[in-house]
Amino acid sequence: MKHLWLILALLVPATGSADLVSSLRDTGVPGGLVVHLECGDGTDTAKLRLSDSFLAQGLATNEAEVRSARENLRARGIYGPVSVRQFNGQNLPYVDNLVNVIVSAGPTTVPERELMRVLCPLGVALINGQTLIKPWPAAIDEWRHFLHGPDNNAVARDAVIDQPRSIQWIAEPRWGRSHEELASMSACVTAKGKLFYIVDEAPLVSIRFLGQWKLRAQDAFNGMPLWERSIPLWSDHLRHFRAGPVHLPRRLATDGDRVYVTLGLDAPVTALSATTGETIHTYAGTKRTEEILVDNGRLYLAIGTSEANRLGGGLSARNEPAPTDFQAIAVLDAATGRELWSQRFPKAEFLLPLTLAAKGDNLFCQTTVGVHCFDARTGRERWRTPRPTPAKRMSFSAPTLVATDEVVLCADRVVDERDPAQGSARDGSVTWAVHGWEEPGFARKPKNELVAYSAQTGRPLWTVPCSEGYNSPVDVFVVGDTVWVGSDFTGYDLQTGALRTALVWKGAPVAMAHHRCYRDKATEKFLLTGRSGIELVSFQDGWLGNNSWVRGTCQYGIMPSNGLLYAPPNACACFNKVKLQGFLALAPQRGSKPQMTFAPAPALTRGPAWGTADLSQAAAPTPADWPAYRHDAARSGTAATNLPTSLRRSWTATLGGKLTQPVVSGETTVVAATDTHTVYALETATGKERWHYTASGRIDSAPTIYQGRVLFGTGDGFVYCLRATDGALVWRFRAAPQEQLANVYGQLESLWPVSGAVLVQNDVLYVLAGRSSYVDGGLVLYRLNPLTGAELGRTSLYHLDPETGKQLGKEGPKGFDMEGTLADVLSGDGESVFLKHVRFDASGQQAAPTVPHLFSIGGFLGEEWFVRSYWLIGTDVATGWGGWANAAANAPFGRILSFDDSRVCGYGRITISSGATGHKADAYHLFARNRDSAGPTPAEQRRGQPGKQPGKAFLWSNPDSLIVRALVLTPDQLAVAGPPDLGKKDTARLSFTNESEALAGFTGAAGCFLRLVSAASGTTLSEYPLSARPVFDGMSVAESRLFIALQDGTVECWGGG
Repeated sequence: MKHLWLILALLVPATGSADLVSSLRDTGVPGGLVVHLECGDGTDTAKLRLSDSFLAQGLATNEAEVRSARENLRARGIYGPVSVRQFNGQNLPYVDNLVNVIVSAGPTTVPERELMRVLCPLGVALINGQTLIKPWPAAIDEWRHFLHGPDNNAVARDAVIDQPRSIQWIAEPRWGRSHEELASMSACVTAKGKLFYIVDEAPLVSIRFLGQWKLRAQDAFNGMPLWERSIPLWSDHLRHFRAGPVHLPRRLATDGDRVYVTLGLDAPVTALSATTGETIHTYAGTKRTEEILVDNGRLYLAIGTSEANRLGGGLSARNEPAPTDFQAIAVLDAATGRELWSQRFPKAEFLLPLTLAAKGDNLFCQTTVGVHCFDARTGRERWRTPRPTPAKRMSFSAPTLVATDEVVLCADRVVDERDPAQGSARDGSVTWAVHGWEEPGFARKPKNELVAYSAQTGRPLWTVPCSEGYNSPVDVFVVGDTVWVGSDFTGYDLQTGALRTALVWKGAPVAMAHHRCYRDKATEKFLLTGRSGIELVSFQDGWLGNNSWVRGTCQYGIMPSNGLLYAPPNACACFNKVKLQGFLALAPQRGSKPQMTFAPAPALTRGPAWGTADLSQAAAPTPADWPAYRHDAARSGTAATNLPTSLRRSWTATLGGKLTQPVVSGETTVVAATDTHTVYALETATGKERWHYTASGRIDSAPTIYQGRVLFGTGDGFVYCLRATDGALVWRFRAAPQEQLANVYGQLESLWPVSGAVLVQNDVLYVLAGRSSYVDGGLVLYRLNPLTGAELGRTSLYHLDPETGKQLGKEGPKGFDMEGTLADVLSGDGESVFLKHVRFDASGQQAAPTVPHLFSIGGFLGEEWFVRSYWLIGTDVATGWGGWANAAANAPFGRILSFDDSRVCGYGRITISSGATGHKADAYHLFARNRDSAGPTPAEQRRGQPGKQPGKAFLWSNPDSLIVRALVLTPDQLAVAGPPDLGKKDTARLSFTNESEALAGFTGAAGCFLRLVSAASGTTLSEYPLSARPVFDGMSVAESRLFIALQDGTVECWGGG
């Protein structure tokens, strides 16, 4: 690749922060990741974070300089979004194509090829007064419309996209809101390194909350948020899933400089700056636009209601505008808004959605009378060819029209006048049945036919049968001179329709009963199907792999572009034990082989406190301590001592940021500030700070106190051991095989992060690095000496062949499941070590899942309360449409649990009576029950059999509970904390009759409380107001004192009066 050095006329060698900041502003980069080489004390690095849209990281070769810079930034309250780390002066610790800007006031020892490797396309390096710009690679492509381009050919001209094997970035939200209602992601497009999408950000805990729709912009290569705009009125989110409306993804398009969108169902088309999100132009006369295409400086708009006539059991249309009595095409000058021409259709010519397509100077569409071609410049109708279309359609159904220079391809349902469900729309009237399943009198999957027309004359050229997808229109892809047609993906000659080849598009069986509810996509090399996950099928070699551990979201699917595969968040329960969650950008394999490659540099570093005498004299823990996350290795959440019957606030420590659960050992209380990478030690009696230590990455959960040491993992893949008396470093171990950072939820994390809550069991420290057993070489479980950091052994958990990348993990044989797991906090029972449903023996070898233990489908730290997830005490869980709920019928379950040898107390749903959705069983309670002696077997869960249920009956149940976010069991009490549950449920629909009050309650805006409850009866003993909403699972009890972390960045201690 040729690199372009530009000497800017007004840019002189930068020697101060003002020059660096000015140079950064001159690049015009609106946000993303800025890397500062040889950053000094971090002062100038901080100035490079121009807004909340930026992450700034300084790099330095000197360790002491790094420590000093971290402390400087922490003291200023800005550490986290601005961070500093050590590097070797040659290699940058980032994945490819991640960094927007690299700055250095002087010369750098980093080779140019290394700068270019980490810079994203169009990224800039400002080095010693010179500017290096990384050009846009010819091998990658953008995706500017729902179906790639204005021609509706959903094929990316991207030669880089391949099997998803590595994380590029992960962003919020982790889940979609519902599997049975409208998908939470409506549209997504990308151009010039920016990504734009429409998403519902309402709380996941309940589908009853009204939608909170936004248009968001992010950097396409690192996921940093750039700007957002609110959308006050969108399609009702209670509408059935996979039931349209099909026009929603077409309300967003971009030309790279502008974003074109309707900021509401009845809002006009607005042009926004792609860089800032500011309004550039609002187009007059465009209210009620449903589809937007942009091409050659022209906007092509489909205006008017497509679902003018609709019915069905899946229809919900609260606050939606009344249908229009017209339909039209309007063509505008995109720059000025001047109307170039328009075509208003008579009622007998109903414009069918998704059929508007532009190619060159032709504009095509399909109405109820046929296929039309207009001169795109003047609006003159060049030709129309009759084609009947059904008068009754399921609401997911629409024709597929793909335009090429010479041939127009149109796939649509075949009219059958003998069948009332498939008769033609002779009068132009079309009725849509809104239902995710079946609607009486409407055909769900009738015959379809693809007709190829001459783009010049409209003459039919050839015809072949085809088939719709699962609740999605027919897939038609043009690659070169071959047309690939769904659903069996047969290839035909574009000009003649001659059969070329039938693609071998199915390989190893998938544990999925039907294709996903969205359209497939393609590149010029691969077909990207959604039978289960993201199956790659080479147009040359056929099926390559299933990738069922990742999938797109209902209705929209995935987006292949920028050399990456983008998978929006979903609400699916299939493969939930292995399926990566979040808004994902996935890259191809990064190294020569898919397996982990461990760096030759030593993994263990000794600190200044190594071998000091005071470590050997550490006081032994007492039963009254709370030395680890959730108290102990089992993560029981149960304390050994009761609390006083009357409490008062003893002290408050203001630390700031997002805090973890406090851990307590004797006179020392330790808590971590997750996003500022800092561990704080406080005096247990007073809350006064004893010391703090700023680490190299996020600390997502509570550290562990062990023999005078504080042990914890970090998001950048390290394990730390600090001296408990003063926070001095004893040792640090690099658990990540290499230093490769990606952006995860707004900060830099390793491809192989380590949870803050490490596990010490039988004097062995167990540490897990990685995210999934299917990406970036999988997971690695270390056994370390907690005193010295010496490696005792390691176990790799990877479900792809380390040489070839072929899938090793089996799918099925029954029920939406496959081998593998995601990372989570480890737990243990004194003999076994547990990672979610996976069990290891003491030597780290995988063992049969036969021992009941506490774990969570969504992970211990997942506080979103996604409706199809919960905590349970068992051995395994089933997954899938109904299977995800089966374990709750056989084992103790809840949103949060604490337990001892005989009891389980918790807060959660009373029952999950509707396994398919979970929404209709949303009555919650605080409860106590006997602890089951055994969890159900996986086979029992799949069959939904009761299994073993000793003591399933509740000892007590209290439905008038707080919304419990933190819970600790003591011998006689249950301490709970959270906001009041103020929501009043509408009995007629899944909504609240007091939406504002319900939302204020859930978010803590209406206050939060600490409540003591009798563990024997569930009766309230006392209650106290809290100053802020509790951190999820952020409470601990030690020495008859209660410690609670709050979301305002404070820690409170409560004791006796």
